[in-house]
Amino acid sequence: MRKLLPYLAIFMSMLFWGSSFVLTKYLLDSFPPISVIFFRLFLSSVIFVIMGLFVYKKKFFIPKSVWGLFVVLSLFEPVIYFIFETYSLKWSDPSVVSVIISTIPLFIAVVAYYFLKEKLTRINFIGAAISVMGILIMLFPSLMSANMNLLGILFAFGAVLSAVGYNYVLQKIPSEYPPLLVITWQNLIALIIFTPLLFLTNSSQALSAQFQNLFVPSNLIPLLLLAVFCSSFAFMFYLYALRLIGTARTSIFSNLIPAVTAVLSFAWLSEQITWNKVLGILVVLLGITLVQMKNEARKASPVA
Repeated sequence: MRKLLPYLAIFMSMLFWGSSFVLTKYLLDSFPPISVIFFRLFLSSVIFVIMGLFVYKKKFFIPKSVWGLFVVLSLFEPVIYFIFETYSLKWSDPSVVSVIISTIPLFIAVVAYYFLKEKLTRINFIGAAISVMGILIMLFPSLMSANMNLLGILFAFGAVLSAVGYNYVLQKIPSEYPPLLVITWQNLIALIIFTPLLFLTNSSQALSAQFQNLFVPSNLIPLLLLAVFCSSFAFMFYLYALRLIGTARTSIFSNLIPAVTAVLSFAWLSEQITWNKVLGILVVLLGITLVQMKNEARKASPVA
């Protein structure tokens, strides 16, 4: 039974991350994007700080020598990443956004090949081409429609590029800082940045209405699910599984995220799951699997 625990943990983390797209889309009907990000970060930061202080005690605080690196890391993700991802969900279907976000390993591999001179096999290149084909299959009806919101798709790719930048900076963070501590501080720094943004993008009347609206059960429950399970427990489960079964096996499970998002979007948001979306998801997942073969360079953990 104990051997199954890391697999159960990684499955639960993918379930939570897959649902995060749907929960965010739902909350965007009641709150503007910056407010959703702020509330999410605030709650998850409280959880991580409590955990960090309990686990690391005096070693919780990072020295000034790495402050700059941590600020740049936080700017890439969560700050820029969450802005792009949340706005893309405002304008696009969760299933489409989650598939585009799932191509992060593909872009990391391509950037590593061209800029870091890391080797890619022929299979990796074929996988990249297949992934692009899968995205085009998903977007084909939208590309042919006059009502297509190109901005939502572009913002989703903006989130992907910010995750690539995050991955590059992450490799500069000294290995003496454990993942839990890194996540805690990047969230705290992001929260500091989003606090003035919250007041700049909302009037005092709007904020007052939002805080009142926050405690309506139909809003509070999804927000708690997003902050506690998707932004906190998912990372804990992921790090636990990563330590026990390694990068290669955990990365395979990340391919479940678009499927989870598609099912929940259909069940909760009544999103239409058309043949091209199903086929596109399958093709993209095949391509990503091929891209990841024999390519175990250090990667950022999925964030949603």
